[in-house]
Amino acid sequence: MDYISNPFFPAGLEKPSYVEVLNENSHILLKLLDLCPMYMPTDLYEKKSLAKDLGLNSILLKDERTRFNLGSFKATGAIYAIAKIAYSRLGSENNLTLEDFRRTLRGVTFVTASAGNHGISMSVGAKLFGAKAIVFLSKNVPKTFAEKLKLMGADVKFQGRNYEESMIEAEKHAIENNYVLLSDSTWKTCQSGIDVMEGYMIIGNEIRNQLLSCNSDGITHVFLQAGVGGFAAAIALSLRKFLRKDVQIIVVEPSQAKTLFMSLQNGKPSVAEGDVSIMGRLDCKEPSLSAFYSLSKTANYFMHIRDDYVMDKIRKLSDFGISTSPSGGAGIAALIYACENQLFGISRNSSPLVFLTEGEI
Repeated sequence: MDYISNPFFPAGLEKPSYVEVLNENSHILLKLLDLCPMYMPTDLYEKKSLAKDLGLNSILLKDERTRFNLGSFKATGAIYAIAKIAYSRLGSENNLTLEDFRRTLRGVTFVTASAGNHGISMSVGAKLFGAKAIVFLSKNVPKTFAEKLKLMGADVKFQGRNYEESMIEAEKHAIENNYVLLSDSTWKTCQSGIDVMEGYMIIGNEIRNQLLSCNSDGITHVFLQAGVGGFAAAIALSLRKFLRKDVQIIVVEPSQAKTLFMSLQNGKPSVAEGDVSIMGRLDCKEPSLSAFYSLSKTANYFMHIRDDYVMDKIRKLSDFGISTSPSGGAGIAALIYACENQLFGISRNSSPLVFLTEGEI
């Protein structure tokens, strides 16, 4: 396990011209949320028992396990991205209804590759708005997950040895059939992940509103788990708009998939190599380009943590009434490691913000 300070913060690295900039379109976010009957903000609460155990002033926990009743933050991304595509086709008309969106997307097929929850989000979003969904899975994804996707109306295809290879097949299939590729990442030939990341900013908007009524002494640190980096980039950018400038943001990855860590070290997007991680939803070997360049402006530190350490801490979290997966609790495990080793200026006066990004798998 290791960490590095971001030497490019806050100016960031200069991005190539083909990489789109992540922005927050709050007016569109709020308008599209009104059309989604399943939307409710998730809870933000203090975890006093864990804070006391770690010797901290407080811990704020944003609980994404109940998001849209789908069990993960990912639900905000693809559902929002699909709605935004319909919104743009409708010409940004006023007084739009859910039926308007369904009429516009009837006959449209969305394609993606997924290591887990993004596939669920896209499948539900496609069904909600009257479209079809095809999800490519790598061969190491459990068949039980494929059955879950099928129950949500998705057509499932197993292709590739890992997430990256299955995404290549998904992009190829979309191009050949004139389907819409809806990735949760971005690369040179695909920027659709920008809209997915924009959807994650709903979470940041909720936190801003919830902090107004929360008895917090002020957030000092934010721990954000990352796969390709979309969630971390979206939340970091959103939080930077209203948190104090001295708040420390730490990006957390599996040691077997430290692609953002390596990219920062090399000053350019880099591919990680390693075995399969138990943090399956974070086990991504290539970064989202838009996410990486955004995080080079917003994150203070990048760190990676071992599977065995995370698994041990996830088991112990049950003592504090926290039930999650290694992916969902990776940020909390990183906080515990920071407390044990006095990293990032953590002290008894600190009040970190952490995220439960999914429930038990």
